[in-house]
Amino acid sequence: MKISISKGLQGLAVIFAGLVSNPVAHAQSVISFKNLQNINWNNFRKSFEFEAFYTNDTISSSGGEKAGTRNVGALDLYLSSDFKKFSSISGEFMVHFTHIGGPDQSAAIGDTQGTSNIEMPFQVDRVTDLWYQHSWTPKYKSLIGIHDLSTEFNVTDSSLNFLNSAFGTSTELSFSGERGGSIYPITSVGLKNEFQFTDEVKLLAAIYDADPGDESTYRSFHSDIGNHEGYLAITETSYEDDQQKFGLGAWAHSKEVAAYLDETRSGTSAGVYAIMQKKLSNQLTGFVRYGWANPEVSMIQANTVVGAVYRGLLQRKKFEDELGLGVSHAKFSGNHQKEVSDLNSPLAETVYEAYYSFRAHKVLQLRPDLQYIQNPTGSTGADAWALGLRTVIEI
Repeated sequence: MKISISKGLQGLAVIFAGLVSNPVAHAQSVISFKNLQNINWNNFRKSFEFEAFYTNDTISSSGGEKAGTRNVGALDLYLSSDFKKFSSISGEFMVHFTHIGGPDQSAAIGDTQGTSNIEMPFQVDRVTDLWYQHSWTPKYKSLIGIHDLSTEFNVTDSSLNFLNSAFGTSTELSFSGERGGSIYPITSVGLKNEFQFTDEVKLLAAIYDADPGDESTYRSFHSDIGNHEGYLAITETSYEDDQQKFGLGAWAHSKEVAAYLDETRSGTSAGVYAIMQKKLSNQLTGFVRYGWANPEVSMIQANTVVGAVYRGLLQRKKFEDELGLGVSHAKFSGNHQKEVSDLNSPLAETVYEAYYSFRAHKVLQLRPDLQYIQNPTGSTGADAWALGLRTVIEI
C-alpha cells in the first residue's frame, strides 16, 4: 500500500498562504519602530519569568532483556516573556534548555514505547525551545523558531503525568520519518500558525525541519532546514472547553523514506490521529487517543491509548494529588514481525501503567509508578514489570 501526500501538502500550503497573507490580520498588528519607542523599561525586567525543574526517575525492572535498577535525571530551564507587559507588541518569547544525563546501563527492558519519557540513549545538552510567537489579531497568531510540537499537537493534558512516553506523544508519530518528529528533547526549527475560529474551535497548522539530529548532535543544536530529510507538516483541528476536548489531526513527511526492512522500495511516512478528553466528574477525567501510520515505512502501524486520572484523592484542598491508570497498545507493522525472526511472535506491545502523584512540599513532587510491559517490542521473550519513583523539584 503506497500513500501519496502531494495533495495533502498542497492543502496545507494553501492554509499557510491564506493565513500568512491575510491583510486584515497584518493590518491590526504590525511590529514597527513606534512599538519599540513605547517600551516601558520599568516593566521590562518584571516581564521575564524563570522556571527550573529537576526530574529524576528511579526504575527497578524485572523481566525483559536485563533486570535491575537504573536512574535517569533531567534538568529543564525555562525563560519566557510576554512583550505586552512592557510594550505595545503582542508577542511572546520562550527559551528552554534541557540537560539529560548519560544513560544508566544497569538495566534494560528492551521495550519500544519507553518506560521513562526522559530517558535517552545518550547524554543530551540542547536548546529544546527558542521561539517567538506573535498575535496578529485576537484570533490569529504565528510562531517561528525551535519548537517542541508535542506541547500543542497530539496531546491530552490529563495524560501528561504518566511516566511512559506513549502517554505523551503517540508512538507512531514519535517513530515517523527517518528521525522522528520535533519532540522533546530533540527538536527542530518550525513555523506554526494558529487560528481560533470560536472560543472552543481551533486550527493548528505547522511545518518543521524533519531532521532534528541524531546521537552525534544530542549535545548541540542541529537543523539543516529541510536539506536532507525534508519537512514534517502537521495540522490539527480541535474543539475544547472546560469539560472536554476533541481533536483530529494529520501529519506527513515531504521526503519519501525506504520501506521498512526493504530499501529497494520507498513510501511516504504519513499518518492520522484522533484525541478525546472528557471530564467525567469534578475530580475524574478520562482520555482516549488513536493514531495510525503508513505500515509500509513505519515500525509502528497504530497506537491506542486509553486512561483516566482522579485528582484530589487525599490532598483534596487544592487537588494537588492524583491517581492515574492507563493502557497503551502499540501495534507493529507486518514487516516488524520478520525483523524479530519469529512469525509466531505477537504483533503488539502493550503497557499497563498506574501512578500516584502527590506534593510532599511546595517545591517537591513525588510520583510512585508501576508498569507492566507485555511482549516488549513484540518479542516472545519475558514480559516485564517496572517499579518506579519520579521525583520532581521545582526551583
